[in-house]
Amino acid sequence: MFLSCSLLLPLLLPAAAQSRVVQVDGSTLSGKLVAATLEQVTLKNADGKSRELAAGDVLQIYPAPLTEMLLKGEAFLKDLDYQNASSAFEAAGNESGDFWVAPYALLRQAETLLAWAQMDRARASDAARAFRSWMDANTDSFWIPRAEMGAAKAMAMAGDVDGATSLMQKLADTAFEKNLGKHVELQVNLVRCEAFLIGGQAEVAEARLRDLVVKLGNAVQDPKAPEGTRSLILNLYSQSQILLGDAIHSKDGPQAAAPYWQGLAKDRTATPNVRAAAWIGIAEAARAAGHPRQAQLHLAKVVATLPASEEVMAHALYLLGEVSTELGDTPTAGDLYRRRLLDRYPSTSWAAKAR
Repeated sequence: MFLSCSLLLPLLLPAAAQSRVVQVDGSTLSGKLVAATLEQVTLKNADGKSRELAAGDVLQIYPAPLTEMLLKGEAFLKDLDYQNASSAFEAAGNESGDFWVAPYALLRQAETLLAWAQMDRARASDAARAFRSWMDANTDSFWIPRAEMGAAKAMAMAGDVDGATSLMQKLADTAFEKNLGKHVELQVNLVRCEAFLIGGQAEVAEARLRDLVVKLGNAVQDPKAPEGTRSLILNLYSQSQILLGDAIHSKDGPQAAAPYWQGLAKDRTATPNVRAAAWIGIAEAARAAGHPRQAQLHLAKVVATLPASEEVMAHALYLLGEVSTELGDTPTAGDLYRRRLLDRYPSTSWAAKAR
């Protein structure tokens, strides 16, 4: 099947495509990527002059041009064909080319296995091993923080919560030592909380998330925050608010979490994603209290009027399908919502659960 899909190349880059580097101040630079370590990122422009950047000043690197095999991997991944995506990235990792091609390809393979684990939890151990192998081979890469956060998620999903949280502590120490920036520290803290929650340690997750929500809220309001990190920190803040509600729910039940969700639903400063998640939490509390029709109305409101991320919208559709079925498929059949979930958000964890 893999060889038969050689025409699956939707993204055609010009021959002179250059890598892009996004800096924490919001500016973007382009050129040939010639170095990407935990200390320094170096670009070379068309006239051969080099531009050296401290790694802590770089938010993201988009390497280019991608090889044909890398493009195949990305195309397969977009189509949720995890098996062929993993094979393509592995093949790309054996190609010759610019210094970044092999490590970037194998990092994408590990990330593909992590995405696959959302559909099939048995793949989590494969993802953890792939990340570990990558980290052992690329100890000074700019992408080490990205790999270690991916590894922590995979390890938690595979049941190794202690290993995941220890790895995040190690990364926090590295971020401080290498001056990688506040955004890395905040991401590490969020992944650590997520690992506790995945591992069933809701009480620990809740305690840590309460502190993190405050810290991220302050970071969002900080006028001195670098322009390039503002949207990232706001996204982390939104994720932490939702995870805190999930932690309260996991520890004490949906009705205990209802006051927290109600507060977020009324918060005019909350992002649309947070407000949508809040109404889902309120709906779950209503359902638990024996009011499925009220829950159905809350969930229908989310689906119809609140823009949100794929994962949040998929959650709403999943629950709407369940509640509608409980109500005798009135006024709409639950299967209709399940089909909509699978059609629109097939790569989410809720789609996997619906299957």
